[in-house]
Amino acid sequence: NNAVDAAISANQTYILVPNSSYQLIFASVVPTSSSVVSFAVTADGGTYQLTADCNAGLLDGRQPQSAAEAELLNAACQVAFGNV
Repeated sequence: NNAVDAAISANQTYILVPNSSYQLIFASVVPTSSSVVSFAVTADGGTYQLTADCNAGLLDGRQPQSAAEAELLNAACQVAFGNV
């Protein structure tokens, strides 16, 4: 929630995902169901479209492979659904 609040107060178009090199593009976060969200993220000079299943804890249909991916999953779910 702190990352979301900081991005809003600074009028940023992205959220710096804690403990990662990811930038979650705020306006791209779109819930597609009651637990799934679609979003765009920038990393390593590219922009990627991903999905997160907030109830199952899946990023693009699989378990996060690193702490940074888990942080990204959490950030996208926080933006889409608030405290989950």
